[in-house]
Amino acid sequence: MDKIKSNGLLIIGIAFALFSVGFFFAAKDFSKQGSYVEVKGLSEKIVKADTAIWSLNFEVKSNNIDSLYSDIEKNIVAIKAFLKEKGFEDSEINIAPVNIYQDTYKDAAFRYNSTNQISVYTKKVDLAKQASNETLLLVKRGVVLNQNSISFEFSDLNSIKPDMLAEAIKNARDTASQFALNAGSTVGSVTRGNQGVFDITDKDPGSPEYKKIRLVSTLRFLLK
Repeated sequence: MDKIKSNGLLIIGIAFALFSVGFFFAAKDFSKQGSYVEVKGLSEKIVKADTAIWSLNFEVKSNNIDSLYSDIEKNIVAIKAFLKEKGFEDSEINIAPVNIYQDTYKDAAFRYNSTNQISVYTKKVDLAKQASNETLLLVKRGVVLNQNSISFEFSDLNSIKPDMLAEAIKNARDTASQFALNAGSTVGSVTRGNQGVFDITDKDPGSPEYKKIRLVSTLRFLLK
């Protein structure tokens, strides 16, 4: 029994010695790193979207398949004519495959029901926004849209990344400098940095073609 106790004490002593050595080297590495401050730098920019994606959806219902086909064709021709009159090219207009649902319920009002979509993918942002507000004209041509939605995208993020990142770093350094001044120190070099994520949102609900781009970078500066 005494031998077992002695071995246990020996193991505990060795473990404590190893922990002490490990703590010593960790503390030594920390002292080499020195004091630091970690801050965030913000950069925001308003840009105009360079791409518009416009969707126009309509439904056609009928109890006769030939009539259904004819009405779908008539709607597509009318919508395409409207879009071309507004200034869009054939290459910007896309017609999705027709989705037809057959209702076999005995009391169904219509046996055949179709959902149809025509979309516009264009760089003519202003034209798309204006035309999307004029679709009431389609009613005169017998077309009733059940969905008319448009979204805008900014695709040239790489062109503004360097300037925004530089601004975020500058703002982070300014914050670190103020902290160092209050602490009686000076700011040194960056020892660690996280660029952050570019967040893109609409500037406001009334002008979705303008985007607000926001970047928050996190940086660690040495203090001297």
